[in-house]
Amino acid sequence: MLRFIPSKAALWAALSAAAALLLAWLRLDARRDARRDAEIKDYEHAENIEDRVSADRADPDRLRPFEGAGYRD
Repeated sequence: MLRFIPSKAALWAALSAAAALLLAWLRLDARRDARRDAEIKDYEHAENIEDRVSADRADPDRLRPFEGAGYRD
């Protein structure tokens, strides 16, 4: 019966291995969240640029100062 009871060192090794696995999983999860947040910020930034460009192109007076000066958009 005593053969099936693990030693204290074996218990500590199993607990530390489980803790290491948990920390590795948390680190991967945090890295995934950071990557997702960066992608969301990139998309928002791209939308802001697209909105500004669209607003500038919709402005009829945008090229008035350059009219007839050979300026091309």
